[in-house]
Amino acid sequence: MSGRFQSQAHIDEIFNSIQGEGPYVGVRQVFVRFFECQLHCAYCDTPESRIIGGSCRIERTTADFHEIKNPVDGKYLEELIREHWSPSTKHVSFTGGEPLINADFISSLDLEFPIYLETNSGFPEKARELEDIVAIASCDIKLPEHRSTEHYGQLLKKELETISIFNETAETFVKIVVLPETTKGSISMAVEGIASIDRNIPLILQPVTQKNKVPPVLLLELMDFAGEKLKDVRSIPQTHKMIGVL
Repeated sequence: MSGRFQSQAHIDEIFNSIQGEGPYVGVRQVFVRFFECQLHCAYCDTPESRIIGGSCRIERTTADFHEIKNPVDGKYLEELIREHWSPSTKHVSFTGGEPLINADFISSLDLEFPIYLETNSGFPEKARELEDIVAIASCDIKLPEHRSTEHYGQLLKKELETISIFNETAETFVKIVVLPETTKGSISMAVEGIASIDRNIPLILQPVTQKNKVPPVLLLELMDFAGEKLKDVRSIPQTHKMIGVL
């Protein structure tokens, strides 16, 4: 924990929906999407959340939102999360943007629900602040073709450090978005890095959701390549896009 206390945060939206990515696909969660991200990936599906906005959208009923002014107070967020909880809901998903930018704020919350963190893994020092309170860590690794505006080698080092931190205390898996131009060569450093931490960490290869589809033969090829180093490799698309939920 840092010595700084962050009692408010700039939040994009709060809603209850179905997790559409990774091994927890189909699980219902309360989503808290933070503004601000240090990366600018080519495939980003929430570009509006990269820059801090003046208002936060809060779900009244399914797909019906009202807005409040940012920043949002921590105590009020706790109330909103409890209001959006339902009998089948399993986790609070902190997503973004990049939620680790607000690690101080997240660590100050008093929540009785399991925390599911969706991170681009670029802030290992912030991960240290949350390692004891995150139940499930969904950690991204970016590839050179993602054009995330940060030097690939430097970013990968941070990502692997973050993954290693969360793997000590949380259920951790890694997600890599696969583009049509992705190759065995472009994922090789990521696969080697994950294996050097723990061969049992699940790797999710997520085909990008766009008009130019990832060929199935490429996904199979990449799965087998990663499977030579890792014990659990899966290919899972963005299912929430398929069923039309947030």
